[in-house]
Amino acid sequence: MLVTLLADLQQSAWSQALRASLWVYPLVNASHVLGIALLVGTIVVLDLRLLGMWPRAALQPVSAVLLPAARAGFALAAGSGLVLFSARPLDYAFNALFLAKLALIGLALFNAAALSRAPPWRAVLQGAAADGRVRLGAVVSLVLWLAILLLGRLIGYR
Repeated sequence: MLVTLLADLQQSAWSQALRASLWVYPLVNASHVLGIALLVGTIVVLDLRLLGMWPRAALQPVSAVLLPAARAGFALAAGSGLVLFSARPLDYAFNALFLAKLALIGLALFNAAALSRAPPWRAVLQGAAADGRVRLGAVVSLVLWLAILLLGRLIGYR
């Protein structure tokens, strides 16, 4: 049943037009790259700040700028990613690298939610030093988002 739905999507006028377009697919792909750059770039800076880099930069104003930018980057990457998926759903849906990327995105989002709800996070925003839980969350975030970035690049070469 899933294969039939994916095959129908791949044969849809939308999917065929997307694959055939000289401009639309590359523009959607560029949007995906921009979203990823915005998301991962801001997350790396925030995680490094949590790990002690740039100690003179107060976390509250830094995170007030970076977190909305990361959310916007995620929204752009996810939206454009769905469009890219619709161009070749049968290729992606059963690709182990793609499935691993989706699983890691789920873990990264869970980690971000857990980190932002942890009591130490609020203390860190108020100027306290990051405790072990916050530091661990930052390391996990860095590893996950960089692994997601790597998997995304590998998918293009498979």
